[in-house]
Amino acid sequence: MLKTVGWTTFAVVVVVTGFLYRYESLDPCEWMTQELVEYAGVPAVKGLGGTAGAIMGTGECLQNWMDLRVKGAEK
Repeated sequence: MLKTVGWTTFAVVVVVTGFLYRYESLDPCEWMTQELVEYAGVPAVKGLGGTAGAIMGTGECLQNWMDLRVKGAEK
């Protein structure tokens, strides 16, 4: 039991660290805007996630981010 909790905690820490390293944020709206900027090939702009979050909900941002990741993988 304790071993399972330890491995689960380790996995969560690795995933969170990966998102913080890649996007410097845990906000799906920030992930989405950074993916859009990268996909469009324009210079990076930090902080657009707050604006996207005001327009869309977090769930919609997450769905759009996942769609962009799929498009990038298909390229």
